[in-house]
Amino acid sequence: MIIFIDTSAWVKFFIKENGTEEIQYFMLNKSDSEKHSYAASAVTYAEMMATFMRSFKGNRITQDQYNQIIIQFDEQWENFNISEVNIHLVKRSGMLAQRYALKGCDAFQLASALNVQTDLFIASDHDLLKAAKNEGLIVWNPISEEYSEIKAER
Repeated sequence: MIIFIDTSAWVKFFIKENGTEEIQYFMLNKSDSEKHSYAASAVTYAEMMATFMRSFKGNRITQDQYNQIIIQFDEQWENFNISEVNIHLVKRSGMLAQRYALKGCDAFQLASALNVQTDLFIASDHDLLKAAKNEGLIVWNPISEEYSEIKAER
């Protein structure tokens, strides 16, 4: 099982907000009960780092928390399969952006997920999830759905 996680969901693992408990439980417990691998888009690294820095600058997290988050994220990142960036992926991103009126990075995320032939697409962005579902992916939003509901759909 290939599990693709978008920045909008993955950041919840590190920064407390709606969906944090669900994504932490899934990544630490639930997904271990199945044979799987995680995948992400190359753009995710920059998006995550930017979010962490904005959280620090906005006083949502302390300097110590920021430093710990960076270490934990880098450790997780090393265990993820990152979709290779090539001209095909870039063009597919553009096509998806046009088809679904997605933001550039969201289109890149979806193209990356399709590129790795993901079995489960995790995100918390409504427009991105809708586009992913339209592209035939099984989707999960940790803010609004239980993972068991998604498993029942397979």
